[in-house]
Formats: sequence, C-alpha cells, structure tokens
Amino acid sequence: MVRGDDVQEKPNPIRSEPEEDAAENEVHDEPVTSISSNSFNELTAVEKNNKDECNAQIDSLTPCWDSLPSVILLEIFSYLPRDSRIQASQVCRNWRYALFHPTFWKRITFSLVDHDSILWSRCLSSWFQYSVQEVTIRCESANNFAREALYVLKKLSSNRHLRKISLEPSKCMFEYPNHEVNGKKLLKQLLNILDTSNCLEVLSLGCIEELTEDLTCILKPLRRAHANHLTHLSLASVKDDPDHYAFLELQCSLFENFSKLTILTIDYEHVNNELLLALKSGVMKRFVVHVHGWDGDYVGANNEAWESFSDKNPQCELRLSLIHSYNAVRVLDSEILHPAMPLTHLKVLFCEGINVTALHQLSDWYSSTLQSLIWIDSFNSQENNLLDSLIYDDTHNPDPVVLAAWRCKNLSEIIFIGQKYSADNLRAIVRLTSRLQRLEFAENDIVYEKTCLKNDTINEIKKHMGKQWKLLKDKELPKVVINPLIGDSREVIMPLVLPDQK
Repeated sequence: MVRGDDVQEKPNPIRSEPEEDAAENEVHDEPVTSISSNSFNELTAVEKNNKDECNAQIDSLTPCWDSLPSVILLEIFSYLPRDSRIQASQVCRNWRYALFHPTFWKRITFSLVDHDSILWSRCLSSWFQYSVQEVTIRCESANNFAREALYVLKKLSSNRHLRKISLEPSKCMFEYPNHEVNGKKLLKQLLNILDTSNCLEVLSLGCIEELTEDLTCILKPLRRAHANHLTHLSLASVKDDPDHYAFLELQCSLFENFSKLTILTIDYEHVNNELLLALKSGVMKRFVVHVHGWDGDYVGANNEAWESFSDKNPQCELRLSLIHSYNAVRVLDSEILHPAMPLTHLKVLFCEGINVTALHQLSDWYSSTLQSLIWIDSFNSQENNLLDSLIYDDTHNPDPVVLAAWRCKNLSEIIFIGQKYSADNLRAIVRLTSRLQRLEFAENDIVYEKTCLKNDTINEIKKHMGKQWKLLKDKELPKVVINPLIGDSREVIMPLVLPDQK
C-alpha cells in the first residue's frame, strides 16, 4: 500500500537542472511591445464581456425557483401537507397557480359560516366542480346558508367522478322553508348527483328530516347505478317533533343489492326482520339506529332476526340512539332491546326519564360488546331520577351504571348528566374498572352522603382518571341542560349523532 506521505517527486529524466538554469538565463532579442491606454481599455472591455457571458452561462445552468417546470413543482407540492402548501403558494405567482391544481383539491369541505366562507365556497365549487371527488358541506340551517349549500350541490350535479357527498348541518331541518330553499329542492339536486356520478361510495343526508321522508326515491337510483361500490349510507334523521312526523313505508328488499355496504344509519321505524335479512353481505361494520316517537304498531325486529344478523355480520357494531323519545325510553327494556343485538353504543338524549331495567340489561346482555353509555337530560325536565328510582324500587338493588362499569369489559366512556347520582357510586365506578377513558358527570347531579366527602371523592377519581378530571360546573354545560326553556337541545344532539354518520 502506498500512503500519501511516502510519495516523493521524481526528477525529470528529459531535462536536467543545468539546462533549466540556462533556459531561464537565456536572453531573447525580440522587441518589446508597448500597450497604450486605449488598447488597455479595449482589452478590459473584452474581458468584462467574456466574464458576463460566462456568468450568463452559469446562471442558465442554475435552476430558477419561480419558473420550475409545472411537473416538478407539482411533484414537490405533493409531498407537503395542506398548510405547508398554502404557505409555499405565497412565494410567487407560479407557485400560487400550483396550489390550485385539481390534483390537490380532490377532497373539499365547504364550511358555510359567514360571508367570506360563502364567497370562498363559490370559488372552489366553480373551479373544481368537475374534478373534486369527496365533498363535505357544513352549514347552518338558516336559509341563506342553506341556499349556498344548494348552490354547491347544483355545481356538482355534472360531476361524474364524485365518490363522496356528505351533509353536516348544525340543525336537522330548514327553519324557514320557502320556494327557494326547502327539502324538495335539496333532494332534487342530490338525485341529479346520483344520476350523474359513476362511482358514488358515500352518501350522508346529515340527519335532515325532510330528506328522509321518502327513502325509496333515494334507494332506487342508488341500487341502479351504485350498488356495487356504495360502502356508506346514512339515512337516519333527527325529528323536530318526535311524536308527529311523516314517513313512507320502505321497501327493505332494496338493500339486498348493496354488496359492499359497511356503514348504514336509519330510523327505527324502518328496522324489521326483512331489513335485517336483506343486510346479509357479511361486511357490515356499523349499524346506527335512531329512535324517536314510539308507536305501538311498529313491527320491529325480533331476537331471532338480530341473532341471524349478528352471525352474518360478526364485525358489526350496533349504535342505538334515543332522541327526544319520551315514550320509547319507557319501553326500551321490553320492546327495543334484545339480547342478540351487537350493541356497542347507547345514547339516550333528552328523553326526560330513566329506565333502570334497561340499564341493568346493559351489563346482563352486552357485557362483551358495550363500549359507550351516554344519558343526557335537562336538570329541570326530570320526571324521576336514577337515585330516587333505585331507592323506590329496592334499597338493596345495586346501581346499574356501576354494574355496567364492572361487567362490560370494553366500556370506555360514560356520560351521565341530568340524573341525580350518588357520590359513593361514582367512586365505585372508577374502583371497579381501569378501562374508562371518558367519565363525565355534572356537579349539580352528585349527591354526597355523610360517609362521602366531596374532596375525597374528587381526589380519588383523579387518581384513576388523571389530574385534569373534574365534575362539570353549570357554566360548562349547554344552556338547555340547565333549563330546557332557554336552550336548543339540537345544539347538543347534532354534535353527538353526526360522528356516527361518518
């Protein structure tokens, strides 16, 4: 091996040192050329021009960031998250154009909340009406915002590539319908989209009551054009008047053709043996049912039908929501719940009552499936409460919520507001389970016995739930929970039920 330090310079064998000295000392008799000032300036100018030409050649080889080829710029943008792309678009006009390339606007959420957002939504719906593939429209139910939602839907009615259309209103109905803004016009635009799109996979009606009165007119075009690729269908609603509402009988056999349907939401009046039999694809993952008013003439589904449904769809979760169900909550245990239901989530929202027997059934029937229990009422609308019901029925009867926390091995969420509750039982909940991730009770609901001090209760629960845990004070609760006459229950209901529709 030869190292750098070991290499020495060898003498030139052709030319010796004396010859070099002679060459250096040799005198030439050639004339010396003199250079005038004008000639010097000319030479300097030539050198400068040559230098400028050289720099220009170097600059031509250096990439100019504001004139990158669009293919390269789009490739760079594709690796950036949305917020970073927006920041980068402020560099120059070329980068700004790249931001609005249809490639980056396949998924758009139109949030119609004020004048600026309306103008922005109009621009986006005009630019990308033929290329966007996934659309979510969030808006108030006030007429001016609903009018803009109609505008967006009309723009999308010629889009053949639309794969998802999801409505997310803050309220479940049109407050002031007129000839310009009403459920029929909204339904018409949705039906136009169903007829035009080639590959719709997701359709969510956003719990809008007017859109769910006649589901057959929606299911028929869906079955005709989208049965082979529809995966998510949200048809459930939130009724404005749960005791008086119109609906047409549904032809449940229409569901047989949806071979890839994994998520379905629907109102309880359409749930029967025929529907459960039609949902036989085996790929169902979430089945959401909304219960409103209660009619004794409802056929419903029996336990055998639920057992067959669960066998065919072993991965399916059943999420049951009672919404303003003043009569249904009383028959929840006897008419609605069945042992074979794959119940994972139960929401009872502003039903003005408690059903202790149904709460006991949760731990008896759904100990291996139940994941969430939410029971919310207004303070001033209680006809009875859990604590009084237990004392009245049997002073030795164990608390059903405590039993659910103990026996339901997958229960991770308990929200219990608007019902008086014992502090001793609240402590028992956290003692008997380590799986709870969310536990919410109102401070005004908790009743402290002599043996249970407030600070001791709070401190013990914090050990299990974390130092940030606390009972909810009145100022942290929605107004409708404090007093049903000064608030709107839909402001609580919609954020709780809309996530089930996604």
